[in-house]
This record gives sequence, C-alpha cells and structure tokens, in this order.
Amino acid sequence: MPGWPAVGRTDDQQLLEALRRTDAAAPASLYDSYAERLNDYAYALLGDRDGAAEAVHDALVTAHGCVDRLPEPARLRPWLYALTRSRCAAGTPGSRGPRGPAAAPDSGDYDTPEERELAALVHETLAELSGPEREVLELSLRHDLGTGEAGAVLGLTSRQATTRLGHAREHLENSAAAVILAKVGRAHCPDLSAMVDSWEGPLTTILRRRLSGHISRCEVCLERRKHHVSADRLLAMVPMAFPPLSLRRRVIETCVNPGRAGERAAIVEAGGRFDRTGFPTAADRRGRGRRAGSPPRRRRPSRRTAPVIAAVACVLAAVGAMAVITGRDAGGGQVTRAEAAPDREPALITLEPGPEPSPPEPSPSDPEPSPTATPAGERKKEVGKTGSPAPARSTPARRPVPTRPRATRAPAPPPPAGRLAVSCPTDIGEGAGTIRLSARNAAVSWSATTSGGLNVHPQHGRLKAGASGVIWVTAADPGESGSGRVAFKSVGGNSSCAISWETAEPEVTDPPEDPPPLPTSTPTSTPSSTFGT
Repeated sequence: MPGWPAVGRTDDQQLLEALRRTDAAAPASLYDSYAERLNDYAYALLGDRDGAAEAVHDALVTAHGCVDRLPEPARLRPWLYALTRSRCAAGTPGSRGPRGPAAAPDSGDYDTPEERELAALVHETLAELSGPEREVLELSLRHDLGTGEAGAVLGLTSRQATTRLGHAREHLENSAAAVILAKVGRAHCPDLSAMVDSWEGPLTTILRRRLSGHISRCEVCLERRKHHVSADRLLAMVPMAFPPLSLRRRVIETCVNPGRAGERAAIVEAGGRFDRTGFPTAADRRGRGRRAGSPPRRRRPSRRTAPVIAAVACVLAAVGAMAVITGRDAGGGQVTRAEAAPDREPALITLEPGPEPSPPEPSPSDPEPSPTATPAGERKKEVGKTGSPAPARSTPARRPVPTRPRATRAPAPPPPAGRLAVSCPTDIGEGAGTIRLSARNAAVSWSATTSGGLNVHPQHGRLKAGASGVIWVTAADPGESGSGRVAFKSVGGNSSCAISWETAEPEVTDPPEDPPPLPTSTPTSTPSSTFGT
C-alpha cells in the first residue's frame, strides 16, 4: 500500500483522548497521522489538488471542533473519512456528490511501458465502476478499512459494502487479466488464443471487455488470473496525491488560534448535521437529516391532492348508490346483496351477465304449443281505429350462430443441438501434434480422455457456436513407437481419434575396412652388379 504513516487502533484511541482534552498538540498529531490518507482519498473523489486540500482542511477542523459527537473511539478512522467525503460533496456546487476518479498520472511516473499500460488500465476500469463500488474498493484495499467501516463512510450496510466490493474487485482483476493473459496465457486456453491470435497492438476497450467476460467464465483463465493479477497490487500502482506543504500550518492555526474562532465556527456550522452515531448525514442524498441507505420517510399527501381524493370518493359513492337502486352495475351485471355477518354491513356482489338459459325440453305429457302462441309477457294487444284487438304475432326462433374453431399455432421447432467436430491427425510424428476442435450449431462443452500412452492439454473446455480451437497431444514416451486413442465426450455426441507415432531409427554407418597389415621385417638383399670387362 502507499507509504503514508501507519496508525494502529491504539493510536486512534490515544489521539481521540487528546482531542477531547483539548490538548494543544492534538491538531498536529491528527494532521500527521491522517492528512496524507485523507488528501489521497479526496483527490480520488474530486480530481483537483486544490479542492482536495481544502476539503481535508475543513474536515480536520470539523473533527477538532466536533470530537464530542463521536461516542466510539474505535470508529475514529471511518469518521474522518466520512467527514472528508462530506466536505468533498459540499465543495462541488451543482453536483450530487463526488465527481469521479482522478485523472490518469503522467507517463513519466513509471519505468516500463508495461507499468504505464496497467496504470492507464486501472484508471479506465475505475471509471467504468459506479460511485459506491469505486469508493468501497479504494477504501477497503487502498486505505485498509474494513467492509463495515467502508459502509459507514458511504452510508451502506456491511452486507451492501461486501457485495459492491466483490463486484468491483472482480471487474478490476478481470480487466487486468485480459491484458496480461493475452500475452502470456494463449498456450493454456484455446478460446482465448482464438480471440487474440489475429490481433496486433494494444487491446481496444471492446476486445478487453470481451476477454474479461471470457475470463470470468473460463476455469483455466480464472486459475491463471489468481497467479498473475491482484487488485491490491493494481491499486498500489496509482501514485499518491500528497497534500501541499502549507496545509499543515493552516490546519493547526485554524484549530488553535483564538483570532480565528469565527472562521472555525463557520466551518463547523457548514459541516452539516450528524446522526446518532456521530457520522455526518449524506448531503448528496435527497432529504436532509437522513443517512444514505436508510428507508425513505412516508410523504404526506399535499393540500392540492386532497380535493381530488374527495372528488374520486364522491364518484365511487354515487356509482355504488346507483347500483343498489337499479339492481345493475355500470357494466350491466346484476347486483345482489349478500348476507352480512352479525357485526358487518352487507356487501355488494357484482354478477357478470352469462349466456341465456335454454328453454326446457317439453315432456310427452305436455301439450304442444301452437305455432301462433307468444309468451304472455310479450303479447300485446293493438287497438286500431275500429277498436278491435290486432291478431297475435309469433316470434321466430333464433338460429344458433356457428362458432369458428380457434386456430392453434404449431409448436416452435427446438433449437438445433450443438455438435463437436474433431479433426484427427493420422500420426503425430515424433511424439507431439495437435487436434482441432470445432463447435457447430451451438455452444459445446467437452472433455477428453486418453489411453495407450498419450497425454492431452487441456483436458476439458467450452467452445462457442462456430468457434474452433486447438489442443496438444503428446506421447508419454516419445523414445519408443506406439499407438493410442483420444476420446472426446460432449452433449452433442462422442468421438475419438486413433493416433500412432514412430521413432526414427538412428543411422548406422559401416565401419571402414581394415588396412593391410604391416610387414614385421624387411629383407635386406643387395642386388648383384655385373661389370663387363
């Protein structure tokens, strides 16, 4: 972690006791213990060095003047961070809280291009996180606060802070692993190798996010991420934001100089309200006097809505009264009165209009109705000019209306199942070769087993639809010829490869012929000479 002074819990308790005793040296001890930490945190929130120094000044002055509001000495550290965060929110007019991560540091702060690339990646990844996730990550890993303490600073519960910390840590580590494993992890994951083989130069944001999503789902890449990436080391790469040298003298003078009592009182008054635990209420939330994360209060209906509510009640009462008088509701349904309990009023029950009942079939003993007969309730007598009643009219029977059968939709065909395609080599030469796997129609998960002295790497994996990859197959003893089999299992079917390998025999050259043996002794005979006379 950054090289600011280490302060233990015992030091916090002694420092709080000195502040409560109004010790003259307490403001200097408070500044020396926490000014660098708080200034780094304020700069991460505001991205402005002058604004961060001003927020730290006001926070330390407020802590000196309001130390009696903190009942628990063990919470001095998160209390100071909460005061700093409150001053940062109050010092950004027109905003609803801290603005976001600070700007990326200068490239001259790093020695190698790899460090500069990772530092820029850390700033880009922090900007992709939400405000609470980014702050809980920095408070927990960079400033060494527990999840409960970080939650108290942000107005969250311990469970909420833990959840946001886990999400932020995973996002940061996956983003950094995408850059690192793209360089050193291609041989261990065929899918990752297929995604970056054709890419040259630095990774773009879109490709990095695709690799991060793959790493979060791949067991092989997750295991490699644990060995190469750590969120603690990534945050430690961000350089510290030190306060200006003149800030220490300003803080001490504002706290102890009697001539600045008015300025000191104004700063304490501007600090806002405090809750029952002594922490400042969140100024960047709606409603004053309420901590962030607390349930919202019930809002009373305004005076303008009271006449509207009364009018609606009158309309509903009028509709109910009309239904009781006429016996029908607004939709035409009959209204009957249910039997009420002894201690309750009778309730109105609305019955939906149903189909008309069919007339009963006449029994053999009943007389057949005459064709001109009409129901007694519907018969009318018409009196003409002569005053004689008109003859009764017969009502024709209604013909049933044929109903059309509803068209049923054919069930949708099931999606095609994934199939694993395997490209097998006939032999692997001197004991090493590759097998290409492809996923057709849909994504496929596969696993491989070997026999006959063969080894494969990796032994399992997952391919997306249409993707392909390569695995290595090697002989356990390449010094001797042999044959074996690699079997693949997947949801889309099983397949296998019969593979053999041969060891080249060493060339044997014939030894050179032996030279003729040398004579053991050489005869010394002198030829005779004959001279003529």
